[in-house]
Amino acid sequence: MNTTGQDESTSGPDRRTALQLAATVAVSGLLASAAGTSASASTASGAAVAAGGPPPAVPAAGGADELAHYYRFWEIAEGRRLVKTHGHWAFDGPEIPFDPQGVHRLVDHPDTQRLKKGSAARAASERCDRAYTEMLWTLNRVFDGHPGELRKAQKQMHVLAQEARALMQIPSSPGAKTVLAPAFQLAEND
Repeated sequence: MNTTGQDESTSGPDRRTALQLAATVAVSGLLASAAGTSASASTASGAAVAAGGPPPAVPAAGGADELAHYYRFWEIAEGRRLVKTHGHWAFDGPEIPFDPQGVHRLVDHPDTQRLKKGSAARAASERCDRAYTEMLWTLNRVFDGHPGELRKAQKQMHVLAQEARALMQIPSSPGAKTVLAPAFQLAEND
């Protein structure tokens, strides 16, 4: 436990393995959510896609198609680009370089409420939580019959990303090797 009340990360030197595991879990979860199935079922469907079926494409700038975001995450986990080879999709494309120095060493179990009241760290975490909460409320409205608010939700996603980046510049305690991370907690009403 450090002076901000947060546990420091105990991640080992093999961050690529951790990234691969996290990306694989994230991809499985995303696929499961999209399909309304369990993560193990989505992993099987993902393997079927990699075995030959086309992955979903989304329109990109300039009219070309690009892979949906969860396939990009999967590419990171596999360390190679997903390409169609001999009629089948496989991770046989160019290698995706990985720079462990580019990975933030985030504090484990971030919790806004455990940060010292009145501190710059607490204020930054609360701003991040507010941005997260506002985005969730707007997305709820979008899917509750107000599709015209989607642009507002997209703007809020960018605000959340900015607040998260700012938060991840703050050390978890003086001299710590870890930085604060978004808690993704619902903000309290003011």
